[in-house]
Amino acid sequence: MTYPATRELAKRIAAVHAPDVGEAARAGARNAALDTLGVILAGRGDACARLARRLAVSEGGAPVARLIGAEERTSASWAAFVNGTAGHALDYDDVDFVMLGHPSVTLVPALIALAEERGIGGAKVLEAYTLGFELLHVLGRAVNPRHYRRGFHATATLGSVGVAGACAYLLGLNEEQTMNALSLGASGSAGLVSNFGTMTKPFHAGQSARAGLVAAKLAEEGFTAAEDTLETGFTAAMAAEEIGPTAHEFADWESAVAPWGQPWDIEEGVCVKIHPCCAMTHPGIDAMLDLVTSEDVRVDDVAALGARASTMTLKVLRYKEATTGLEGKFSMPFCIASALVDRKVGIRQFEEDSVARPEIAALQKRVAFELDEKMAREDPETEAAEVWIKLKDGRELTRFFARARGHVENPLTELELREKFLECAASLTEEKALAAWDAWWRLDAAEDVAFLTAMLAVSVREPSPA
Repeated sequence: MTYPATRELAKRIAAVHAPDVGEAARAGARNAALDTLGVILAGRGDACARLARRLAVSEGGAPVARLIGAEERTSASWAAFVNGTAGHALDYDDVDFVMLGHPSVTLVPALIALAEERGIGGAKVLEAYTLGFELLHVLGRAVNPRHYRRGFHATATLGSVGVAGACAYLLGLNEEQTMNALSLGASGSAGLVSNFGTMTKPFHAGQSARAGLVAAKLAEEGFTAAEDTLETGFTAAMAAEEIGPTAHEFADWESAVAPWGQPWDIEEGVCVKIHPCCAMTHPGIDAMLDLVTSEDVRVDDVAALGARASTMTLKVLRYKEATTGLEGKFSMPFCIASALVDRKVGIRQFEEDSVARPEIAALQKRVAFELDEKMAREDPETEAAEVWIKLKDGRELTRFFARARGHVENPLTELELREKFLECAASLTEEKALAAWDAWWRLDAAEDVAFLTAMLAVSVREPSPA
């Protein structure tokens, strides 16, 4: 008998009450929200975010939710779309290796927009985020890594379901309505890895935030959907190796659901990025930064250099040479070259004039990016990487990083989180940015989310999209 995953998840979401979500989960959700709001501010000026914002404003709708960092307000669904797109524009948002995607950039924009529209306080938002994150882990355990291997971008495909469940809780939907929301969210799943390195990857985040929010609001109105979508059609489309009457057997939903809330997975935290690029580049970047600083390596000292990584890393990082900032975010040679030349891989390194520097263009061509045979055999999905340098004096140096800085096993401190937020909020005055951090840090006690989003508004004339 097929395990009734859709119904069981709806039942569990609808049964949660505020006291069920403890302080550790709330703290994890708050940290994720703050990091996400920071990267939305940092990404709002990117071309894809400006285009999304221009479309949302032109489409109109009841002005009930703020476009983060701007004065404009739109409908909740358009705000979720624009803020999600902006939050993923720089690839600086958090990442999760169970979901194999970016959880907060879909959840936070949708929940904040919906809370603004309905006048819901911060405590409920943190509870809804906790459930959404938990749901994304259930989905990830059920369909990954086969889902990702097939070319689907889990941020988009799993994100719409996670957002639907989180928004269903925020709206106080009953079990039947929540089941319909999850099933609707599953039909909103769409996103392909083949679009990495283009504006469409950030679109995936915005689109899944909007799709999940709309699914929950439609379910609230009485919209219906199948009660077995996740365990049947969703599994067959997203994870099965072959289509047929046994397609549902390619996901063990019962085992995936079993750990629900024991404890809440967000209590462990989420992987926070310190470099604005694909997470699979981070161990390689950190290894190279450690090498060049500890050994004081200069470009002129290097005879040859390279990196070795897993099967998954080589598949995801598809650009051997980057000619744009977007491509650079998915190019290990570019990221390693930037780390060696600049001793930093931050927002500036991915700006177009920085990417076009002759020394970067020349050096990335010299980086050998190869499959590590041991990783391929033992852990083909690992994000670990080893970098090596052969110096002109004959020495050979290597560094191996299994977990980048910011990973849940190598987490940032509160001070480091705050420093990242302030860097991302550079469009605000320092006084305003500090005030916003302090206010959002107390999100659990906030009765008015709209007051908090107003603190992030930047009163400047926006440039026209290129």
